Amino acid sequence: MAFKHAAQAVLRVLTGDRDHYPDPYLELLRLGAAHEDIEAEDMEVTLVVPGGLVTGTIISPAQWEKQFVREVDDYDLTRAIRAATGRIEDRADEGKKQIPDRRHLHLRDVTVRDGRARHTLPYWRGPLAAVSGWSLGRPDQD
Repeated sequence: MAFKHAAQAVLRVLTGDRDHYPDPYLELLRLGAAHEDIEAEDMEVTLVVPGGLVTGTIISPAQWEKQFVREVDDYDLTRAIRAATGRIEDRADEGKKQIPDRRHLHLRDVTVRDGRARHTLPYWRGPLAAVSGWSLGRPDQD
């Protein structure tokens, strides 16, 4: 059933309004990561964004959200973290569908390049609207 839902989403992107999906191919990559039964794991992408290049492995919003909650837990936001964690776990336990996040792309094992500088990050979340170009894969490690 999940594959059928994913296939319908892909068809909507390919036949849909270009204003809603400015880059349908990038949207397909985002959809592939969001639907875990489509083999889109370990797909690396390099994005051109204002200020440089961002390279990483595409992940689902749910994976990013779980990691975000874990990392924020290190700070003194205990009550907020418990509430967020509870909502995430409740949704998973109830089998409810997540509200799709169509505005952002989520990456792990990230390298940000700005000029000659290179920075690594464990996770990244960025707006799809900021991506002016992209390519599959990573650039050479000069």
